[in-house]
Amino acid sequence: MTMLIGSCAKSLPAPVVVDTACSWVRIIYLTDHDIDVLDKQTKRDILAHNKAVQANCP
Repeated sequence: MTMLIGSCAKSLPAPVVVDTACSWVRIIYLTDHDIDVLDKQTKRDILAHNKAVQANCP
């Protein structure tokens, strides 16, 4: 009697990991009008966002 274990012994290729963490994040650019009408907190938030993008998504 022959045991059929060959189908379980296949070596699979290593998984490919694709880093998409930065694919949906972009620098926020402001126009002169934006700068005039946005409040200070929003400008600070945009600055923090832009710094984080530059630091984490080269």
